[in-house]
Amino acid sequence: MFYNYHEDYQYDSCISKGICSINPRTSSLREVLVMYLKQLAFYTLHLKYLGVKNSATEDIILNSLSGLMSNLESGNKQFYQTLINLKTIIIESIETYKRICKDRNILPKEVKTNIKLNRKLNITDLIQLGEKEFSKKLKTISDEKRNLYEIIFLILKSICINLVELKSFGINDSCGYSEILYLLNTINFPELSSKILIKKINKAVEIDYMLSRKIYEARTNYFGKQTEADVSYTTYPNKAILVAGTNIQELKKVLDATKNKNIDVYTHGEMIVAYTYPKFREYKNLKGQFGQGIEYCLLDFANFPGAILIARHSLENIEYLYRGRLFTTDNFVPHGVVQIKDDDYTALINSALSARGFKTGKTRESVKIGCSQSDLENKLQGLIDNIDKYKNIIIVGTEEHTVEQKNYFENLIKKLDENTFVISLSEKHNFKNFVHIKSAPDFYMIYRIWNILKQYINKDNTKISLFVSKCDKHTISQVLNLKQLGFDKIYMSKCTPVMLNPTLTATLKTIYDITPTTTVSEDIKQFM
Repeated sequence: MFYNYHEDYQYDSCISKGICSINPRTSSLREVLVMYLKQLAFYTLHLKYLGVKNSATEDIILNSLSGLMSNLESGNKQFYQTLINLKTIIIESIETYKRICKDRNILPKEVKTNIKLNRKLNITDLIQLGEKEFSKKLKTISDEKRNLYEIIFLILKSICINLVELKSFGINDSCGYSEILYLLNTINFPELSSKILIKKINKAVEIDYMLSRKIYEARTNYFGKQTEADVSYTTYPNKAILVAGTNIQELKKVLDATKNKNIDVYTHGEMIVAYTYPKFREYKNLKGQFGQGIEYCLLDFANFPGAILIARHSLENIEYLYRGRLFTTDNFVPHGVVQIKDDDYTALINSALSARGFKTGKTRESVKIGCSQSDLENKLQGLIDNIDKYKNIIIVGTEEHTVEQKNYFENLIKKLDENTFVISLSEKHNFKNFVHIKSAPDFYMIYRIWNILKQYINKDNTKISLFVSKCDKHTISQVLNLKQLGFDKIYMSKCTPVMLNPTLTATLKTIYDITPTTTVSEDIKQFM
């Protein structure tokens, strides 16, 4: 679907540079961060039961999980300062909790922890503590339960990111925040059975879906109803800013800040979804999409001749060649990246003006993305009218990046029989029982399709399968929820190791019947 200016060039930033892996130091510090967060969650919940709320606690939990736990290049200083802040809030929470229990003649509860709150923090000691905690989990917790805890953390990060985006629209969701506390507190009790953990996961993904639905509604109310849009990949001679990430509110702020500055703004990766909203078509300085997406960020960012803004929660490991022209609104910022605070984009604008910009520009083919609700219903009407004819319905989405994936799906569709219908959110194919929906990289489109089809599908007669061709911080939560909703089979293409390692893949397959794609022949045997 997206313009590929190196059709035969297999470039994967994660593989070539290892930018999607976590170094041992960061991994150990994350273990310590988890120890602090789950202890804070325990006392925050018990204070909540007693009618006491602390907004500072909510802020640090959301920021730590959505920022520090998701940023692969956080420095020792950022971890250290966060742990100091957490330590202070934990001590205050414990003192408040015990005081209230004493006043009300309630026996206070405690949680087991290896954290010594009375000791001065030392970064070397903290790393060693994290290593010990990790080794302990390897010895005392089964692979299955460790992977279930890992799934819990992936869902936690997804919920946090969704809550922060909702806040950008002025919406606070207490239900989502409460679920974060419950999930964090779950990790305090390693003796819980896998069955209980699975129940907690199932509930959490439902809440996360509710949050993503609220985001969809907020975007619609704020930016207009999604429609089909023509997205240009052409570049123009001028100074330029590239905006990457998923929070389109931040794109709007950049566009507002640069509309009288003679600077062109381009989008990268999933920010392309903005073009489907009418509001963004009002901006003359929004020129189009640049590059191939986050998996190719090393190539894309290196080729962009201007300043680059990474929206919140989208930072991965950052290559040094971008230093000095890379900016972010994240709370946790890698060394050499400039932080944007209080919506002041002056430094970003000055960097763009001092960069060389595009000297000549280059004309490239545009693409169409997006689909209104009425168009979606019209496209699916032919399938609905004849739905009893098909034993299998396959949804392919939400986008295809690599030549390998394109070849896979082309071969898959060629081998399908007449009892199968395909809904593709990416490439067009010459297949009789086929409908192409021009989706942006927007997972919610799958829910929109499901909400229409579920009214007509007879589950005894027709099976529905999903092939997922992208992985991000929300993917695991989303596919688990879709499986709960009624998808018979879900297949996932290759994901970066930090998102989906081999043991986690095995757990998803064993417990949830969510499997990685293998060969076309083998996969067809499974779902047909």
